[in-house]
Amino acid sequence: MRVQETVVPLRKSAPASPGPKQESVRDAYERLRAAARREPLPSLASREAALDCLVSTLQRNRDTIVDTIAADFGARAATETLSADVLMTIQSLRHVRRHLRSWAARRDVAVQWYMRPSRAFIEPQPLGVVGVIAPWNYPLNLALAPLGAALASGNRVILKPSEITPRTADLIERLVSEALRADLVAIVKGGADVARAVAELPLDHLLFTGSTAVGKLVARAAAENLVPVTLELGGKSPAIAHPSYDVARFAERVAAGKLLNAGQTCIAPDYVLLPRGREEMFVSVFTTAVRTAGEELTTLVHDRARARMIELLDDARRKGATILPTTELDRASRRMTPVLVLGADDSMRLMHEEIFGPILPVIPYDELEQALDYVRERPRPLALYYFDESRARIDEVLRTTVSGGVCVNDTIMHFAQDELPFGGVGASGMGRYHGACGFETFSHLKGVFEQSRLDPSPTLMQLPRAAVHAALDVLVGGRRRRAGE
Repeated sequence: MRVQETVVPLRKSAPASPGPKQESVRDAYERLRAAARREPLPSLASREAALDCLVSTLQRNRDTIVDTIAADFGARAATETLSADVLMTIQSLRHVRRHLRSWAARRDVAVQWYMRPSRAFIEPQPLGVVGVIAPWNYPLNLALAPLGAALASGNRVILKPSEITPRTADLIERLVSEALRADLVAIVKGGADVARAVAELPLDHLLFTGSTAVGKLVARAAAENLVPVTLELGGKSPAIAHPSYDVARFAERVAAGKLLNAGQTCIAPDYVLLPRGREEMFVSVFTTAVRTAGEELTTLVHDRARARMIELLDDARRKGATILPTTELDRASRRMTPVLVLGADDSMRLMHEEIFGPILPVIPYDELEQALDYVRERPRPLALYYFDESRARIDEVLRTTVSGGVCVNDTIMHFAQDELPFGGVGASGMGRYHGACGFETFSHLKGVFEQSRLDPSPTLMQLPRAAVHAALDVLVGGRRRRAGE
């Protein structure tokens, strides 16, 4: 039976809901929980309208978004924000909008042949009230893309933007209040105390994007209420070139992935495994790419990030690494020219910590298997980048390594594919979203069995015991133990 669909007008010019100074995290949650009880299954039409409103609001405010994020970072190219934050968010929302009705539809599944003509189906339904804790590095996309998935699934959402990009957090609050009804989303702003308060709520699901260290704290807090979590973390994502692959092309693609957002990307290439003897060519091409980028380079987000980069480089230099280019770092500016680290080894901090900045260790190898073993022996990365033209070798690498995702002969681009699940494995996270996977993450896929009036099982149970045993012997198979055995 189809549910009658009505479109509830979305918020246009009504006053914004109370901000976190007037409304505590718990109050925001209770307000959304009450709304979910009043309307547990929002119509598909109202969900589609919400997504459409978000898209049009982002389009109208594109220039404001660019300026606001640049102000938070200090410097960020408009092309970078428009592509990585604005365009990718809009594309994600449009993709969800386009497929929403097919994803939300009841799905018939097969029943056991001996239970026919009964029926079984999967009924997607909203979870209720879910939480999203977003990071600062792509402050719009990593807040609003999960928000879109959660709204498409029919949920209410409590969303915490990052306090490290406060202007963007304020803007997100304004854009969401313009686009959506107050009973759909609550924006809560603040620091670690607010994030902790969100993680401690009895939510129906919680999606967190951030560091592994904080992810552990989020998971621990959520476990107190048995809240299921999706943790989008990070790790050390390797880029590996086969000896037969063109080193110049490899260096160009790695540079593109590393320069994006000044390396402040969870799936940025974290280190390179390169055939020994190709280091000089790699350094030359990578350096040219950096020089070409010039003033378009994004700055590090705050002074602590700059200080940490300097600490990592000083530690590596003291332990024998060569830093290229060799010019002295400007220790006062947050605009940091990307550098390569040659001679990196496991004694150095940068080979144990996710770098999350414009530093790239280059590690030579002699045999491909040696490089793959290096990856296999370490915590599972969020992304793996493998460069090769041999289909057989590519498939072997896919079979024998474990990572959240893989990009073959490129970097970063798998994140932009809405049909691919995105998420980590092991230390790089748990759960996944994007596209249909995001809809399912924020939905309860309820299994339903519906018995037929022609159900044969009562008749079967009324048969003589010998006949029942004979029927079970056929269904189970094997040899039944005889009396006395």
